[in-house]
Amino acid sequence: MTVTPLTDWSSPWMPLSLATILLLGVLLDAPRDSARPLWLRLITRGAVFGIVTWLLQHAVGSPLAPSAPLPPGARVWADLVETSWWALGARVAVVLLRFVVVLEGRPRETQIIADLLSGAIYTATALSVVNFVFDVPIGGLIATSGVIAIVLGLALQSTLSDVFSGIAMGLEHAYRPGDMLWVEGGIEGQVIQISWRSTQIATFQSSVAVIPNSVIAKSRLENRSAPTPVRSVTVNVCVDSSTDPRRCVAALAAAALACRIPLASPKPVVLCTNLQGDGNVYQVRFTVGFSRDIEPARTEALSLIHRHLRHAGIGLGVIGIAPLPSAPSPTLADVMAESDLFGQLAPDERGLFAEHFESETFGAGSILVAQNDMPKAVFLIASGTVELTRRDANGIRMLMRASPGDSICAMALIAGMPSLFAATALTPVTAYTLNVASIAAVMRIRPELAASLETQAKRGGAWIRCETEAHEDVVTGRSDMLLSRLRQFLQRLNA
Repeated sequence: MTVTPLTDWSSPWMPLSLATILLLGVLLDAPRDSARPLWLRLITRGAVFGIVTWLLQHAVGSPLAPSAPLPPGARVWADLVETSWWALGARVAVVLLRFVVVLEGRPRETQIIADLLSGAIYTATALSVVNFVFDVPIGGLIATSGVIAIVLGLALQSTLSDVFSGIAMGLEHAYRPGDMLWVEGGIEGQVIQISWRSTQIATFQSSVAVIPNSVIAKSRLENRSAPTPVRSVTVNVCVDSSTDPRRCVAALAAAALACRIPLASPKPVVLCTNLQGDGNVYQVRFTVGFSRDIEPARTEALSLIHRHLRHAGIGLGVIGIAPLPSAPSPTLADVMAESDLFGQLAPDERGLFAEHFESETFGAGSILVAQNDMPKAVFLIASGTVELTRRDANGIRMLMRASPGDSICAMALIAGMPSLFAATALTPVTAYTLNVASIAAVMRIRPELAASLETQAKRGGAWIRCETEAHEDVVTGRSDMLLSRLRQFLQRLNA
């Protein structure tokens, strides 16, 4: 008996052995291969596929139609190598498909399409192996699989509907992970994942809503990240119909400008949308940077609207109910009682200061005090909005927006130093002013009020917090300096 050496290329043993070694190498290298770049995987797998194809040509002829006679025992080996060749070809086709998808700049949603095409490639490969390698007719198998597919399609109708709805949404590019999405029915939040069957949305209630893709495809959607995440917010207010709409618009505009959460540009807009006997309806419109800011901004706006309307003496209306009695405008005593600076003083002590307050009116854009100027009085805001800003090396920084009941310039006046911020009227402003001479007059009558003002300084209300921030180089880290300055100021007044 003649033995054919393994190194003889005229026999199938040598090419089959080399092809087997290459295929085993690809199998062993699979875990590391997945970490390589897509283009490198395509090159390496394509090169190995080409070499194995050439080796099979020497061993059995064309892999699509093997014709070379094989020695006994080599047929099974050749079938295994051919099956592996088909599997490797399928892997090359899948990598090429994904490489094309990446080059086209497809978003993550089209991963579903790539997976479907990959599944089709593997299915076609399995049928090809049965037909070409094992020489089994696949006509009956395809017919049987068609019946099975119909049965499975009916059983998985809902799931398939979700899958193909996800494909349609991916092709439309309606949304992507990271977008803020509103779905009809009240679900709103950030898209965190788009899968075959569903879309997961992280809601503002710290939960995750899992919505089937078929439901999303049939629902009305709003992508609130496109073209920008900026959102418009509308607040409706019903106001006493007997009040002049011009006064209402002015008060509502001042309240809107006093809000800090809404964006400064575009500016808030106030519109009168309805006039009727039981209450006039106004709309306050403003914008916020992100959807998560809507509720805090709405709460802030309603709070300041109530505050400005009350100090303007404008009552609320109720649709369908007879007009309520008009609310009286707060008096100076009311404003002082609600202020941070004078609110904790006894009524008789506030009365002493009230005798010396003077009412002043400032137009929009007027400067109540300039940065680095010595303030001449304390301002107690009665109506309107005042913006406090500070200019430094980084530009102009807004400290706060004062509304009715707030007081400004108290810290600089007490510390006896120039104001480190500028106060500008954003709207027409009415303020009560109390100058140094008036404070001195009160101190001469009631010297013990020094202790009350010192207590107010310790309380750290809004006016202290704002002005302390502006004068941080004076008081930061030295808590006794403010009280020392206050005592020196009062001593100068009593001298």
